[in-house]
Amino acid sequence: MKMTKICQRLNDKLITALDLLSKEAEQHENFSHITHTVKFDCFPASLLVIVHYQENKIDNSDIQEYKSIETILQKQLHRLLLKKGIVLKKPTMNLKVQNV
Repeated sequence: MKMTKICQRLNDKLITALDLLSKEAEQHENFSHITHTVKFDCFPASLLVIVHYQENKIDNSDIQEYKSIETILQKQLHRLLLKKGIVLKKPTMNLKVQNV
């Protein structure tokens, strides 16, 4: 199904923000890639961004580090989308960090 013009504009803003977020995430060690899912009929609440990191083994200090990175990236995503006119009500629900 073809996207409407409004959905296409929102998608373009989202992709631009995710590209900038990806550059921010690359600064952290073991960054792999970013994926996202979205349903534009319930946007921005339906947005889920997953930042993937490669890690062989995880201990407690790594978990705390990833939670810290997750918080930083959530704030960054919120700020980037806000600049594009998109307001996230709960950025903590819209971005998660995952180990591959």
